[in-house]
Amino acid sequence: MSRLRAVLPSVVKKFAWNLKYGVLGYPVFVAPEDVVCYFSSRLSEQRSILDLGCGRGSLLRALRESGWRGNYCGVDISKQAIRDARRFADQRSTWMVSNFESFHSPIKWDTIAMIESVCYVSLDGVPDFLAGLISMLDDKGRILIRLHDRSEFSDYIELIYKLYPTTQKVAEHLFCITAAAPAAATDHTGPTS
Repeated sequence: MSRLRAVLPSVVKKFAWNLKYGVLGYPVFVAPEDVVCYFSSRLSEQRSILDLGCGRGSLLRALRESGWRGNYCGVDISKQAIRDARRFADQRSTWMVSNFESFHSPIKWDTIAMIESVCYVSLDGVPDFLAGLISMLDDKGRILIRLHDRSEFSDYIELIYKLYPTTQKVAEHLFCITAAAPAAATDHTGPTS
């Protein structure tokens, strides 16, 4: 199933997610605690987050509840999810309907979050996709990737470490790539345990 979700055309992904959020009433999930803890201890009010695959905005709600008031932009392929997320909008948040694989921002971000969403990019597309994300970070920026099942997505984790050997495992399911991390063409594979 993980391979299939990554290779489906955008139009099919959009239809499926709009169906899940709309007709099927896909539940509103709570932001993962490890992500909220990571951000709460590292983000000042002056920092910004681009959340790719934001769903209904659970990450922003959790961060606001924890006291963070920085700038946030949520991007999701589902119009229904973004419509629901906008109910929680404030003056420092924006929401966009877009396929995140082709999304580009002229703004330089402090953090780009991909919470359970990098697995929707085909493995072949990951190198170019991550390079594009790095180009949207400020000089000290970072990409935070969360994968709930490390064994199911071990090929993604290994590829990320191969491309960016300085990637840090910052929690059980969290991986951090920094903007300053050099891309590598080595055969190095990082830990998957």
